[in-house]
Amino acid sequence: MEIDQADGNRLQTIVVDLTPVRPGGENGGAKVFVLELIRRLGELAPQTEFVLLTQRAAHDELAALDSHNIRRLVTVDRASLPAVLPLGGRLFSAIQRRLPNRLRGFAGQFRYRLVSALKTRRTGGLLQSLKADLLFCPFTAPTYFDPAVPTVSTVYDFQYKAYPAFFEPEDVASRNRTFVEAARKATHLVAISDYTRLTAIKDEKVDADRISTIHLHVAELSRNAESRDDGVLDRLGLVANRYLIYPANFWKHKNHEMLLAALGIARHDGLDSTIRLVCTGAPGARQEFLARAARDLGLEDRVIFPGFIHEAELWALITHSAGVIFSSLYEGFGLPVIEALAAGVPVACSNVTSLPEVAGDAAILFDPRRPEQVAAAMRALIEDRELAARLVAAGKARAALFSDSRAMARQYWEIFERVTGPRQ
Repeated sequence: MEIDQADGNRLQTIVVDLTPVRPGGENGGAKVFVLELIRRLGELAPQTEFVLLTQRAAHDELAALDSHNIRRLVTVDRASLPAVLPLGGRLFSAIQRRLPNRLRGFAGQFRYRLVSALKTRRTGGLLQSLKADLLFCPFTAPTYFDPAVPTVSTVYDFQYKAYPAFFEPEDVASRNRTFVEAARKATHLVAISDYTRLTAIKDEKVDADRISTIHLHVAELSRNAESRDDGVLDRLGLVANRYLIYPANFWKHKNHEMLLAALGIARHDGLDSTIRLVCTGAPGARQEFLARAARDLGLEDRVIFPGFIHEAELWALITHSAGVIFSSLYEGFGLPVIEALAAGVPVACSNVTSLPEVAGDAAILFDPRRPEQVAAAMRALIEDRELAARLVAAGKARAALFSDSRAMARQYWEIFERVTGPRQ
């Protein structure tokens, strides 16, 4: 449904900074959310022109967004940078790794400023030249900020502060600088969960009137059987309803070590020895480490690491599982939980950060730092079929609350109108 722009459209041009978007899946769930939001905003406000700033490497991939009122503009082209800069970047990274942690933090801040400067070095006055009425930064950083143009930035999480040990010092510094710049320059901030908003207010001293919550919504969460590749079960030697799945990359905050320990406890306490655990995620050093840990715990034949799998295979693995177990230590939102609820499978997840807000009463909640609680949740998913049925019913209703991306776009539009104010 379109908004009424008949009485004068004060948002004739919105510039959207998509230069952080990389090809493929490197941006994770944030990319999925942002692209869906832009499509919906374009439909919602057909008289507004949306100019998407891109980097050359991802420019062609984003062509799917093109429409009568959405166009792309390359502002970052690494091929046009002086030849010495890539070499300088590699040298800078090598030096950074040899610095003490405190100095690496300062180096990270310097690198943030350098990257911002390189992005904008040939685009001075860009927003003015595009006659922008608003700058929207869905990846937080207000790189193209112009004090004459209202700015809205989306904030995802503060994991780098809650668990700094999971990041390199320079990465912590860079992420912190990104938020500090957004908090200082943006006219308004949008948090993806109440948890993130309240953290910004309490810990980062953001004025409550300057930050709003708009939950993530993804259209068509409930997919049909034709979108699944059910053959993946045979390829992995799995039997439907005889395995649990953890759909997550192997980042440290995903807490796989505790999940493996919990599986060992659950088996010791009576969990059927034929039940298997599937841990999806891109292969690499962390996957290899966890595979060795599973072997050391005597779980080598019970834990499967299929590596990277395509969406159709992942959807099949989720829908045929006995349940999704999500043991993350930190989430800014927790979109995989909503996707699992929409799939019609029972879910057990952590009771920390944003996850209780997202899952509500539609999942078993456990303390992810207590392996005995995780083990009990695993057993409940497998053994308590009455509970599982209740969770499935509640999960469908819960997922429906986060499946209206048009409503999400309308909420963003209301923020856009508020920060630009009435036309003078």
